[in-house]
Amino acid sequence: MKKSIILATAMLLAASIAAPAGASDINKGRAAYTKHCASCHGSNGKPTMAGAADFSRGQGLMKSDKDLVKRIERGNRACPAYRGILSEQRILDVIAYTRTLM
Repeated sequence: MKKSIILATAMLLAASIAAPAGASDINKGRAAYTKHCASCHGSNGKPTMAGAADFSRGQGLMKSDKDLVKRIERGNRACPAYRGILSEQRILDVIAYTRTLM
């Protein structure tokens, strides 16, 4: 009985550690992308503004999430900085959604 309790506790602990905290939400990412990004990058990832990355071709997306978060927080060329506008979690949601456009 004692071994069963220890085993069950260990399994629950392992499951809680393995589960990602704050996993990205593509639906929230889509909403934020539509509001903040689509006017330049297009609703389908094909840019509507000269110089904007073409997300439908994966342009600019082949970086780590950490690097992309920094870039979005700071802004890049004509793209405004979103630090203080979007939370880090919402930026991760946008990144996850944007990668579905490829």
